[in-house]
Amino acid sequence: MVGAVMGLLLVEDNARLSASLSRGLVEDGFAIDAVATGSEALARLGQRDVDALILDLGLPDMDGIDVLGAARALRILAPVLVLTARDAVESRVHALELGADDYLVKPFAYAELLARIRALLRRAAAPRWAPLACDGLALAADEPVVTIHGRAVPLSPREHALLALLMRRRGEVIGRPEILREVFGYDFDPGTNLVDVHVANLRRKVGGEATRIETVRGVGYRLRSRPPP
Repeated sequence: MVGAVMGLLLVEDNARLSASLSRGLVEDGFAIDAVATGSEALARLGQRDVDALILDLGLPDMDGIDVLGAARALRILAPVLVLTARDAVESRVHALELGADDYLVKPFAYAELLARIRALLRRAAAPRWAPLACDGLALAADEPVVTIHGRAVPLSPREHALLALLMRRRGEVIGRPEILREVFGYDFDPGTNLVDVHVANLRRKVGGEATRIETVRGVGYRLRSRPPP
C-alpha cells in the first residue's frame, strides 16, 4: 500500500531558492505549496492542513518569527523548520521558544534540509501516549499544555514531547542520542544544542519544589522527584 503524500508549506521569498527547493522536494515525493510572504502563509494555514512548514524568517511583509507566533496561537501544531540567515544564538533560541521544532542556518545543503524534514515528520507521526501525571504535573496527550498544581502552562510541541519522555521514564537517565531520536526524530547528531535549549525552556516552565530536571554530566537528563521535607 502506497502511503499518503506529505504536504509541505514552503514560505520563502527568494524566488530562485523557492523554485529549487520545491523542485527537489517534489522529486523526493512531497506535495509542495510555496508562498513568498507571511500573510500568504497565514492565509494558507487558515485554509488547509499541512504536514510541515518550512519557514524563512526574512520575509518582505513581516518577520517570520511573527508568522510562527501567529501559527502557534492559532493552535497549528504541524512541525516547523525555520530557515534563517541569522546565525546568532539568541535568534535561534527565540524561534525555538515560540514553537519552532528545528532550524537550519543559510546557506545549507539540500541533503541536510531533506533529512531534517523527514526527521520532523517521523516524530510527528509517532504514537500519542496516554495522559501522564506525577508530582503535581499533568500532561495531556493531545494538547500542548501541562497542568502544574491546577495551573495550565503552554508548551511547544517539542517541549511537550520531551516532557512526556521524561515523565514516562521518571528517575531514569536518558542520553542525548535517545532524546534526539525519540523527541526530534534524528537518528544522527545534527550538531546543534536543540536538546539543551528545550531542556532549559522546560526547566523555566515546570521547575519547582516538587520536580526537577537534572543534568547528568556527560550522559543526559532525568526527571526526579524532590524528597518531601
